[in-house]
Amino acid sequence: MLNSISWQQYVVAVLLMTLAWYAYVGLRYYQPEISRALRIKPKPTSALPEVASDPADLLAPSRPEPGTGQQNAEELIFSISSPDDISDQTLPKGPSDDLLADGQSLINAFTENDDKADFLNLLGLLVKRYDVFADEISLLSFIASLKASANKLPFSITAEEWPQSFES
Repeated sequence: MLNSISWQQYVVAVLLMTLAWYAYVGLRYYQPEISRALRIKPKPTSALPEVASDPADLLAPSRPEPGTGQQNAEELIFSISSPDDISDQTLPKGPSDDLLADGQSLINAFTENDDKADFLNLLGLLVKRYDVFADEISLLSFIASLKASANKLPFSITAEEWPQSFES
């Protein structure tokens, strides 16, 4: 089939398709510019429908709704004020609060278990998990808070057995 098409027919077909493409693009996207260049004046279109030639017919008379109007600012009552629980002293919880809560949970979990070695291993893992927050957490105050709750444990922990740093 391709042998029956001559080069002349091929070139004419490509030129006609190219011309058709550019004619479509020009008429589709550049119609105002082309009409100005050819001095063809487009029919002016009105924003108003033909039946409403007078813009005043479209607008209703402006008057306030009954019961509305300007009020004095002192007479306006929105609701009765009530205090909230937010104060300047309220701080968001941080990693030290999370560590303390996890430590309390660990102590509560070992109140019935008499395995001191497992408790100390889990406490060491817990402290090590928070070593990325070492600059934000005071390990001494955390240990002091846990020592206050350590009386729930069935075993006693000496001062040397508590974690001394985040890396231990």
